[in-house]
Amino acid sequence: MKTQFASTLLVAVVGLAACTSTSAVSAGQSPAPSGSQSASSAVAGNPASPAQQVSEANGVTVTATWDGPAAGGVLDVAMDTHSGTLDDVNLASAVFRNDRGQQLVGASWSAPAGGHHRTGKLTFAGDSGSVVKGAAWVELVLPNVGGAAERVFRWRLGA
Repeated sequence: MKTQFASTLLVAVVGLAACTSTSAVSAGQSPAPSGSQSASSAVAGNPASPAQQVSEANGVTVTATWDGPAAGGVLDVAMDTHSGTLDDVNLASAVFRNDRGQQLVGASWSAPAGGHHRTGKLTFAGDSGSVVKGAAWVELVLPNVGGAAERVFRWRLGA
């Protein structure tokens, strides 16, 4: 009986450690304020790096990384939760837009199923160079992720 309890406890601890070790916010970094995202639109804040933006809402953390104008319309997106699964989330309906109203729609979202954790590349169709060139900022808009109507990630480009 003690052996079975110890085995069950060990499995639970290892499973919990695996979930917490892949968190989008590393030790020593400040996460985005949890109040910065709600069911309505809000702009993510407190980037861990200039390329990275973090949104936390409804128990789902989304980290979007854009490596600047040279990356064009390709972004890395990671999602983490500790309740439910993220396997049904499809980011192909995302939008990449600028301050002038130009926008691109998602072309592909390549991320393997992962249950509580998904990471992949989000690619946009069209001329990303024209969207980025001369823009003061660009935004990634992700609709319907983790119960939030939309999540908005903004990168400032102009002075």
